[in-house]
Amino acid sequence: MPSPDLVAACEAAPIPQPFTLAEFLRRIRRSRGRPLHVHRMPAEASGAVTGLWFATRKADHLFYAPGAAGVLLTNILLHEIAHMLLGHGDVGGDAERALRILVEPIVEAFEARRFKARARYDTLEEREAEKLATLLLVRASERRDDGDDEGLRMLSRTFGYER
Repeated sequence: MPSPDLVAACEAAPIPQPFTLAEFLRRIRRSRGRPLHVHRMPAEASGAVTGLWFATRKADHLFYAPGAAGVLLTNILLHEIAHMLLGHGDVGGDAERALRILVEPIVEAFEARRFKARARYDTLEEREAEKLATLLLVRASERRDDGDDEGLRMLSRTFGYER
């Protein structure tokens, strides 16, 4: 059972219906009131982590592993966004130290305030972010009845399912 904090973060997330990653990213930008840039990681960093988020004074930056596409890309980006939504800080660990060395010039150029790198799930924050990413995917896949489908409403009334 997800914690109340995870459920609240999922319910507060601006998930579009129908879900598209592009629209979700647009809504995250709007809800945070700042730019959000998505970048493919350099090939040299791909073995260390699959996803990375760092926040600068002016923008958020998400990095994903080269070759990630489709559901994998969506899951990586949702995981990193989950860190944002949960207000997580630094993860630490060997993978983050290695990645910091690799991307230090980029981090300094963007004046990073927060830096998240994912390689393993051995911290509470990483497990929480992965659970929230999964909850976001589940919620994104649910069809919401927003009352715009007259045919569906008629069927619901016919079979006694109207709310």
